[in-house]
Amino acid sequence: MNEKYSAELYRQQGTNSRFVNLTVKPDGSVLMETQDMGEYVERIWGDSDYEFWMDVPAGALPKLVFALLRDRYAGRAGAVDEFRNFCKQEAIDHKWDSWA
Repeated sequence: MNEKYSAELYRQQGTNSRFVNLTVKPDGSVLMETQDMGEYVERIWGDSDYEFWMDVPAGALPKLVFALLRDRYAGRAGAVDEFRNFCKQEAIDHKWDSWA
């Protein structure tokens, strides 16, 4: 994998701000990170910002994908069609097939 995917998942700006970002790095690992800034952070931490994150190594990606797909599609009769539509919408390479 040589591609990097990155997206801002959440943004709250104001007196107290929070930003949440998601990155899949070229090595296949996943990073989700949050940055808090503002009066509240200064009062609690004594600094202008506070950052925290989660790293998932590339080797854990199959288990992560399985858990996320199970979480999203469990109990849904149309799971295969929904998953196919999701892959189409996101331009994710996939193959749909059936017995006729």
